[in-house]
Amino acid sequence: MKYPLFKIVFFLIIGIYIEINYHLFKTEIYLFFLFTFLSLLFTELILKNTSYTKKFFSEFLIALSIVFSGILLVDFKSDSQTKNYIGNTKLIKEKTRKFKTNLEIYHPIFISQKSVKIKCEVISIENNSTIEKHIGKVLIYLPKDSLSVKLLPGDEISVNCFFNQLSNPKNPHQFNYSKYLQSKQIEYTAFVSNWTFIGSSWTLKRFSTIVRNRCLQSFSESGLKSNELAIASALTFGYKDELSQFVKGVFSKTGAMHVLAVSGLHVGIVFLLISSLFKFLKISHRFKIIQQLVLIFFVWLYAIITGLSPSVLRAATMLTFLSFAEIFNKSTNIYNILACSAIFLLSIDPYLITDVGFQLSFFAVTGIIYLYPIIFNLIFVNNYILKKIWSISSVSIAAQIATFPLSIYYFHQFPNFFLLSNLLVIPLVFILLIIGLSIIAFNFLPYVSIFLGKILTIIISFIVKILSLIESNPYSLTNGLFISVFEIFMIYLLIFLILYQLRFNFKFLNFLILITGVFIVYLDFSEDQKRLNKRSIVVYSIPNHTAIDLIEGKNHFFIADKKLLDNKKLINNYIRNNWDYNDLRNPKILNYDSLVSKSIKWNNLSIGYVNKKWNFSSDLDFAIIDRDFPMNKLDSLINPKTIIILPNITYHPQNKINTQSLSKISYFIHELRKSGAYIYHF
Repeated sequence: MKYPLFKIVFFLIIGIYIEINYHLFKTEIYLFFLFTFLSLLFTELILKNTSYTKKFFSEFLIALSIVFSGILLVDFKSDSQTKNYIGNTKLIKEKTRKFKTNLEIYHPIFISQKSVKIKCEVISIENNSTIEKHIGKVLIYLPKDSLSVKLLPGDEISVNCFFNQLSNPKNPHQFNYSKYLQSKQIEYTAFVSNWTFIGSSWTLKRFSTIVRNRCLQSFSESGLKSNELAIASALTFGYKDELSQFVKGVFSKTGAMHVLAVSGLHVGIVFLLISSLFKFLKISHRFKIIQQLVLIFFVWLYAIITGLSPSVLRAATMLTFLSFAEIFNKSTNIYNILACSAIFLLSIDPYLITDVGFQLSFFAVTGIIYLYPIIFNLIFVNNYILKKIWSISSVSIAAQIATFPLSIYYFHQFPNFFLLSNLLVIPLVFILLIIGLSIIAFNFLPYVSIFLGKILTIIISFIVKILSLIESNPYSLTNGLFISVFEIFMIYLLIFLILYQLRFNFKFLNFLILITGVFIVYLDFSEDQKRLNKRSIVVYSIPNHTAIDLIEGKNHFFIADKKLLDNKKLINNYIRNNWDYNDLRNPKILNYDSLVSKSIKWNNLSIGYVNKKWNFSSDLDFAIIDRDFPMNKLDSLINPKTIIILPNITYHPQNKINTQSLSKISYFIHELRKSGAYIYHF
């Protein structure tokens, strides 16, 4: 095989995926691994060298061994598999009292409007004056004050609190934040009011954060303000905390969001810049070694300062392998280098395969490597400038083809003008990054720094205006796109078949391409038909708010309180994905607060909002218990078929559900706070 490392990566990822999602038992894995090894040994010793059977069994067992290696790798790297994992402590499970926990911050803090979000490693737990060593990652929220905003990775703090296990989303198709954190090995979170500072220790993240903060300060001193400062910080060092929703929306909807996240593009620019500066060192082999070592040093320095994101790690690792190949005068194969970097990174952290940035980065690079020459050679361009434009366009198209199924799966949208956006933005990003790094380098010369800051402001303002103009086009974005994992597989199969046909031109492949394309269209059509025939009631679980959807096909009534209707952020967080998934457009909105009658008739079903003021003497199909209704009087309701209790109900000791009286009643009770949204299909 020409690219053997690709095969290894493939089976390694299968093993990692299996263990992360299905958590197989250790004993079974060890036995399987032993069985595979012994089978492989038996195959090598017993079967003849020329045997086709031997070749088949050998390759199969090697593949199986790699899969089991991936499983064991996750098992070895997983905190939850150890005996002293924080989740195994009785204090966590019992939740009878707060307990003192010592933590070490391992990631830069995130400062929001009211709190400071911090990712920490557990060091120890104090239980009845006994200090117990524990491990595990937790997410805590501290009150925002002058001390908490100054915390850095490597700082140790002591907290006294309850730790709560992350819960699944309460509403249909809502973003699964708990699953996202679990992919980072974080299963517990806490809101902390009382904490104390213990001390600090040096870590790589601490160093990178301090250096990055100093660099960001240089931007501020150069005169950059507001959006320009936030965009420059994101473009240069991957610091996105200060980006406004407006800026994020403009870049996301135009397909230029990737430039705001430091990625392989930025590392490549830094590599080319440093390579040009030290080009003179190529005069001899000895100096060439020095040049490559300098390149490796600056690439990893930049990677460390920007926070070692998965895409940056991928790029830095690949460039390091290329540099070492250059030092030892070895021929390189870019596919094997890409695969080797994946093996290296997954060996350090197998959970990287769950990271969207990691997935998109490797798919994008693979697409560029393979597709760029094919796409570029489709059109012959003689003019130098037009050739450069077509080259950038080819790279952008190649990356988009390779990543768009994953992008749709994760982000449910497709930027229709991505080619135009990237054509304008990518060359300017090159200039911006050089100017940004120059501001840092010449920070000791205020006048130079301020002059460069003004140039940077002008360019960034131009980029925002251009992207805003593109984004304002009503056809700039196709959103509300939902595809399954199976559909992702089918789309990539179609892409593979088309590319294979372009290369080899086998007649029978045309038939396979047609069948695959028709099947994908059929899948989309069948889902669309299901939506057209769907009738359902959805009562959403949103703290302190009332929200209900009455859905018929692709039309729906949306009933909600005014505060929720005015809060687009809450609607986007809790409800928007369900609308997009069901292809619901332009809802007919009813303000709950202004309803004359709290009883609604819809599709021969009666829905009534019940509280202290409004009660019903007639039967209801759905009784929605709102706000201040006395919970101990649920049995007084006139024969509803279903009772739905909103999450904004306040429970008092004297206002508990009378379970004894309810045991004699036949209707169904659904508590949104505990069970999530109520969905009724008919």
